[in-house]
Amino acid sequence: MSHVILDGTLIESDRLAGVRENGNDLWFSQKHKAFGGNVQFLSAPNGTPLWVSDVAPGSTPDITAARIHARPALRKAAADGLPTLADKGYIGAGIGILIPVRRPRANPSRPCIQTHEPRTA
Repeated sequence: MSHVILDGTLIESDRLAGVRENGNDLWFSQKHKAFGGNVQFLSAPNGTPLWVSDVAPGSTPDITAARIHARPALRKAAADGLPTLADKGYIGAGIGILIPVRRPRANPSRPCIQTHEPRTA
């Protein structure tokens, strides 16, 4: 096996209830506009499941759910020398988790090199 894949999905359900501290529904996913639970999983390159997390509330972002549930499984993959591939929902997850990088737009009026210098009007 050359790598593992980390991803999450919302398992929809209409039988959940709970309220967050800010008053929003705990089990409602704004991203999916649906009620359900967030499940994280690691799979082999051929799609075979290697590990599945406990269910987190649907309002939990993928990266947060992965930090809570997936750390032991990710440590095992890293100890075995396997890189982890993930989608953009895991930006900032840490060393060893590889995410896609967006290329800058091909626009001749904009330079490809981005600087942190302030813009002048």
